[in-house]
Amino acid sequence: MLFGIILAIAGAGSLIYGIVLNNDINAQMNSVIMAGKTNPGTIWIVIGIIAIIVGIIVYLMQKKNSTQ
Repeated sequence: MLFGIILAIAGAGSLIYGIVLNNDINAQMNSVIMAGKTNPGTIWIVIGIIAIIVGIIVYLMQKKNSTQ
């Protein structure tokens, strides 16, 4: 269960770091729509969201297996 928790926390840190790098969501959306490219923080946001989801799934699976 510890691995899932650690992964979710790391994902949250990555998500926050990506948001800080982008500074402004409007500027991010304009760069995606107009120029077709993203700001550097976007990849950290995506990695963070994926890590949080995977961490929660791993935690729930480990919890289910430990109760059986």
